[in-house]
Amino acid sequence: MKSKKLGIIIGLCMALAACSSSPKGKGKAKGQAFRLPEVPVIYTGEREQAKFLVAHYWDHFNFADTSLISQPEVTEQAFGGFLQLFPLVPYADVESGIAGMLDKALAADSVMFAHFTSLYENYLYDPNSPMLSEEYYIPVLQYIVCSPRIGEIDKVRPEYRLMMALKNRPGSKAADFVYTLPSGEKGKLSDIRSNYIILFFNNPDCDACRTIRAEIAGTGLNPFLEKEQKEKQRRLVFLSVYPDPDLDVWRKSLKEQPSSWINAYDDGEIIRKERLYDLRAIPTFYLLDKNKKVIFKDVPFRVILSYLDQNL
Repeated sequence: MKSKKLGIIIGLCMALAACSSSPKGKGKAKGQAFRLPEVPVIYTGEREQAKFLVAHYWDHFNFADTSLISQPEVTEQAFGGFLQLFPLVPYADVESGIAGMLDKALAADSVMFAHFTSLYENYLYDPNSPMLSEEYYIPVLQYIVCSPRIGEIDKVRPEYRLMMALKNRPGSKAADFVYTLPSGEKGKLSDIRSNYIILFFNNPDCDACRTIRAEIAGTGLNPFLEKEQKEKQRRLVFLSVYPDPDLDVWRKSLKEQPSSWINAYDDGEIIRKERLYDLRAIPTFYLLDKNKKVIFKDVPFRVILSYLDQNL
């Protein structure tokens, strides 16, 4: 499957290079094309080929030519192909590939560097991007924060983003917090006993939250959770947390919330104030295991559902 995917990605990039090398009207210079490096024949395995491409993908790209910024059919499409290689290689290769590419951009032209860091933000950090991946965005932030060639003022926002991105990463233990039930009773995330916990930060006034609640209602998850409530050892708990201050809005919405969920709010907005979780976008989902380690952070609900279908 990976070999087929690698072949598709390479094919798309080759088609891109062929199309972009054709002039599109008078005044368009020839040769403004993206050209892939030629993979040496000694690399016969898909993994080795992908690793070589990630390391050398930008070898023939002219980072000093800022006119390429206004040619998204060349630059941005090539960038998208670069990102699609990431899942095919180890994370360390992604880190070094990103750092090498940004080194070239920064050394060539600050405007080109800014363009590519903006593309990374749009593709990997924007909550609405289909390629959203905080894990792949972290090396970009680390590069900016650690580079001696970037001014301190330009590091302020990346430093904050990096701090939040490094919290509750997959594989780490989720930050513990106290939640409050409608009755006023308190509970702690760490006290929940279940094989898996779906952590759902949401707001009843949020259109996207209403949409996702309707989506969940159509999956059969809620009847499953109702059955789990009767079990001594629960396999799955759904913890819905309202992180905002207007409790009247939240209380009015309770009748619409499934009784199979733990419906709670963050009394005093501690989660936001202490920056325990990155809630830059609502709704936000996490999936935790029985030890409260993060399996998924801020992913679409369908990703969590697919995982649970295979593991429950």
